[in-house]
Amino acid sequence: MMGGFLFGVTGGIQFIIYKSLADEVGVLYIQGDGAMTPIMGDGCIEYKENKLGVVYTDKDIVHKKTKKGKDRVEIKNKRFVSSIGEGVEKFKRMLHARAKESGLYKAKVVVLLGDGAVWLSKMKDEYFQNAIQILDWYHAVDHLWATAHALFGEENIEKCKNWVEPLKELLWHGQIDEVITWVAKTAMSAKKNQTPLYQLHGYLVSNKNHMKYDEYRNAGYYIGSGAIESANKYIVANRLKLAGMRWDVRNANSMIWLRSKYFEDDWDKFWEEMNISEYLTKHANLWGSDLAA
Repeated sequence: MMGGFLFGVTGGIQFIIYKSLADEVGVLYIQGDGAMTPIMGDGCIEYKENKLGVVYTDKDIVHKKTKKGKDRVEIKNKRFVSSIGEGVEKFKRMLHARAKESGLYKAKVVVLLGDGAVWLSKMKDEYFQNAIQILDWYHAVDHLWATAHALFGEENIEKCKNWVEPLKELLWHGQIDEVITWVAKTAMSAKKNQTPLYQLHGYLVSNKNHMKYDEYRNAGYYIGSGAIESANKYIVANRLKLAGMRWDVRNANSMIWLRSKYFEDDWDKFWEEMNISEYLTKHANLWGSDLAA
């Protein structure tokens, strides 16, 4: 196993990454998501999106049981990158570089897990052409519930459940075409409130190639993007979005980077082995020429 560190500076300290290439990677998972962060503007608070990415492997996914016997998944050895106020293109390059350091080109399978955002699909085409793109299972189900709530009202719990569960069952077993056909027929025959159905239909059609959940499960792939969803909470929201807070972009970047390193669980080892000067000399052009010294 090789070891080393990657350090990037752009608009302040952004990220430092521990380089650890396993001899062989089975499945490499890549996730990205955004979260709005309060930034100081001219006499007001502006909200800028922080892009957060995480990379891990199938060996890092640990299945456990709670005291009550329920299944719980824990992901170890997560590696993060983040970028705020610099646009998605810079972030894509950062996440690609992080994936390479985690064994992108040694992995037997690469899985890009996300919420269906257009920029994620574009990133796949640009940087991860051979990856299997999966629409997060929970986002797919959330869209079913959102449609049911729009049709019947959130207070009508039983009716919403009876509408969602059969469609959810079909999706779970990979029958996306059947769901699309049913939603389309229901929308065309509805005498009112057609808009939520057509919106759901469009969402399903746009993501149908990423919703083969039976195939993914049979192959043993993880189909939930909870790792990045929760990371947005414990890395960003729990520190940067407390009551009354607002941040300079440089300081926000620095704080997100520090919290990312802390939650990578190798804080002490990282600082013991880091040589910032050596890294900057060696990797100044990794993310582009604007990596300042």
